[in-house]
Amino acid sequence: MAELTVSKLFRVLRLATLLITAVTLFGLNLPLLLANAEVYRSFAVEVAAFAVLTGVAVFAGVRIWRDRPLGRSRWPALALVFAASVAAVFAVPPELVITEAEWSYGTIGWFCLLLLADHRFAAVLVALGAHQLFSFAQLILVGQADRLSVAGLATVTILVLGYQLTVAASTAALSRLARLAQQTAAQEERTRTTEAVADQLHRDRRTRFEELAVTTVPLLARLAAGTPVRDRASYAVEAARMRRLFAETDDVDDPLLHELRACAEVAERKGVTVFLGTWGDRPELPVRVRRALTEPVVACLAGTVAEARVTVLGTPGTATVSVVTDAPPPAPLASSGQITVTHRESGGRHWVEAAWTTN
Repeated sequence: MAELTVSKLFRVLRLATLLITAVTLFGLNLPLLLANAEVYRSFAVEVAAFAVLTGVAVFAGVRIWRDRPLGRSRWPALALVFAASVAAVFAVPPELVITEAEWSYGTIGWFCLLLLADHRFAAVLVALGAHQLFSFAQLILVGQADRLSVAGLATVTILVLGYQLTVAASTAALSRLARLAQQTAAQEERTRTTEAVADQLHRDRRTRFEELAVTTVPLLARLAAGTPVRDRASYAVEAARMRRLFAETDDVDDPLLHELRACAEVAERKGVTVFLGTWGDRPELPVRVRRALTEPVVACLAGTVAEARVTVLGTPGTATVSVVTDAPPPAPLASSGQITVTHRESGGRHWVEAAWTTN
């Protein structure tokens, strides 16, 4: 909210600068230009300089009205402003430089503010300083650097710069506030994201604990109580599920393949050879789908005697995990939801497939 408020104030200040520039250009400079048309060395040059400044004002006004930064285009626009200033000044007869015939003097600074308001404050100061340096240097070049003329130009400079520097300082202050508000908003967003991630991790841990409490904890309790182990496959299944749970939190490119490798490692530790292959590109699968796809593999590997082959196939809308083992899978391996489980047996080899599709 603070960032939005500061941004609105900054835009209003830019629009105010645009309004002052336009009023100065058309309300003050244009009447002076037309009133002194006969005294200029070249009235066409004065008109061309005025047209260039008008074009720059229109260009900047459109960008400011649309609330878009001027970007790198500010520099050629600023060069055009200074070129117009030079042309307008040198088309004025030397003896009339410190008169109303030199209409452009008080306007150039406003153009500097208009083009550099959303840039660095130092750039505004440099541009204003360059314009003043040119004005006093031009006074010397045309031979009008007497005490009275210099004092007159200095007085006008103080008056003009008093307004322009006030606007420039206000713009710079608002710009700093906008950056601080943006940084504060970004920090708040990072804090909210961190809290959301922590809450999600807490919920995930509770979910994993509840799942282990149903299956793994009773087995561990039986072991702790000294109950003889008769069904080793059930222990292998729970060990594979725990390895899969640990693997689910890993940051990897292919979570499904990573979790299948974790399940295969449990079988390999008891001497089973597991071949794991993959083909095709799969969509990103949620955890519940990956668990449903790997569950038949976990069950089959737990009963495998010597060798198993696990294959993962994928298309943009489907994912299939199949396993071929040398032992019958535990029953039942039922289909559920979007997961279809298929079992076939041939020559003592058992083929189990779990398929997921978006339809």
